[in-house]
Amino acid sequence: MVRTEEDKILRAGMVVILGGKEYEIKPLVIRDAREWRKKLAGMMSKLPQYIQVTTDDVEGFMSAINIMMVGMPDEIADLFFAYAKDLNREEIESNATEVELSKAFEAVLDIALPLLGSLAKAMGKLV
Repeated sequence: MVRTEEDKILRAGMVVILGGKEYEIKPLVIRDAREWRKKLAGMMSKLPQYIQVTTDDVEGFMSAINIMMVGMPDEIADLFFAYAKDLNREEIESNATEVELSKAFEAVLDIALPLLGSLAKAMGKLV
């Protein structure tokens, strides 16, 4: 679902599909969004240490694979439900697929990081 400028101004939520059902996710207020972004940054800041691991370090490689294939998806789910705090996590996790959750998380990123778009526009005007 593409959000129009009017949707953004009117604080309209984003509709996502999880477990075949539609759910609306409302944008967080600034204070809550700030805390959520800190959690997102914390998760993303770990990525470089796992990307640099090679198969030369067997234990490190196994650990990195485990974290990226097991830990990170769980952290993404935690982040999603931290943003969409009004949704019933237990019900959704019992019925939704990871593909649906992935698309829903992308929708959250669309409404959670609007200031990055503004920053990119400002940078473009400086060039």
